[in-house]
Amino acid sequence: MSAVIGLVLSCEHASWTLPPGVDLGVSLDVLKSQASWDHGAYEIAIRLSEATGIHLHAGLFSRMWVDLNRAADYPGVVPTNSYGADVPGNVNLTPGDRAARIADFHAPYWNAVRHDASARLHDSGHVLHFSSHTFDPSLDPAKRTFEVGVLYDPAHAFEAQLAERLLFQLKRAGIDVRANEPYAGVGFAICTSLRKELGANYAGIQLETSHAVTHTPGGCERVAAAVLPFLESLNA
Repeated sequence: MSAVIGLVLSCEHASWTLPPGVDLGVSLDVLKSQASWDHGAYEIAIRLSEATGIHLHAGLFSRMWVDLNRAADYPGVVPTNSYGADVPGNVNLTPGDRAARIADFHAPYWNAVRHDASARLHDSGHVLHFSSHTFDPSLDPAKRTFEVGVLYDPAHAFEAQLAERLLFQLKRAGIDVRANEPYAGVGFAICTSLRKELGANYAGIQLETSHAVTHTPGGCERVAAAVLPFLESLNA
């Protein structure tokens, strides 16, 4: 691929913490679970950021506070239940409180990622937005036996071409990888929304790494090392 391709890195569910002084009525164990954040996603993303010199957009707070991988108009962007865990503190929010939270915590993040992707599109003509996430294999142990999923839109030619290159690179590095598992690449996500907004020369790929990998010593480093040659090859 001869086109110059800009790169945007993001990690929406990087943290399980809440803003200072906030209590959503959720136990610490639940806050540190998949219901609240993506374990290891930040560790993978920050390694890629440091290796490429590309700024990482990373969520500061739990998805229970506001889900940065959902559009602002998504009904559960401020969830009352997340992965089966109730979020009592969000149940009785007034419309004004909900709107204020989205304006203060969701909109700035999305605007920053959107601006970065748009600027790189303007400068380079093409952009890859690479978003790091993780999944819990225990939620479907019979099917979630693989290490990494690559989520993308197969009908988006530019994006599909990059995703196929990434899949090949990961397989070559010994990663057990699947295309569009454990989720569809066209589901609700920041990449899906920006794909619609920014058009054919924007590619949004979401990496989903299993907790079986991220909880293994050296697992995040191994995945980042497997992804890095693909990112470095974008403009080789």
